[in-house]
Amino acid sequence: MNGRGDGGASVYAKVVVDLLHPGHVRFFAAARALGSRLTVCVVPDERVAAYKGRPPVLTLEERVEIVAACRWVDAVVTDGPRVIDRAFMRGGGYDIYAFGGAHEAELATKLADCADLPEAMRAIIPYTPGISSTLLRHRLAGG
Repeated sequence: MNGRGDGGASVYAKVVVDLLHPGHVRFFAAARALGSRLTVCVVPDERVAAYKGRPPVLTLEERVEIVAACRWVDAVVTDGPRVIDRAFMRGGGYDIYAFGGAHEAELATKLADCADLPEAMRAIIPYTPGISSTLLRHRLAGG
């Protein structure tokens, strides 16, 4: 492992990116700043629907294209596991798993999903206040 922010670490993150907004962009920039390479898993539609109770607004293909166009993202995958453990990180050559949570319950779930990782391999990136895909959906609905 190369360590955080030394320019050599490989960072892994997974996202939904239902509707791209500045919070996503800031997350990608912060995650990329932890190392020299950022790989982002865009969560497949079926998993999003199971987790959030509804499908994403954009299709997986659309979300992948958007994330791949972000200048801080070096690679995009769609087949990452829900639970992030040392074997997965080692197998992918990743040093740091970057994630955030919109609220305490979501953050607790994400921490449980990477409980196998030592603290040095986890980077919690704070959410951007006042913006989320859920808030954008409400705006679009006239709320």
